[in-house]
Amino acid sequence: MYVNRALMMLFGLALIFLPSIEQWLWENETLWYRPYLLWLALVIAGWWNQRSRYPDEL
Repeated sequence: MYVNRALMMLFGLALIFLPSIEQWLWENETLWYRPYLLWLALVIAGWWNQRSRYPDEL
């Protein structure tokens, strides 16, 4: 099974910075769209990771 190194690094960095990200998301005067920014970043990162693969490789 192939594991993309960039994706593994992203997961590692997310684990390191998760407390800071969580605090940023749930501050007292938080904007309603902040959690959606995080989800949008995850969707874009997934698309960027898979964009160069051919359908036969999946």
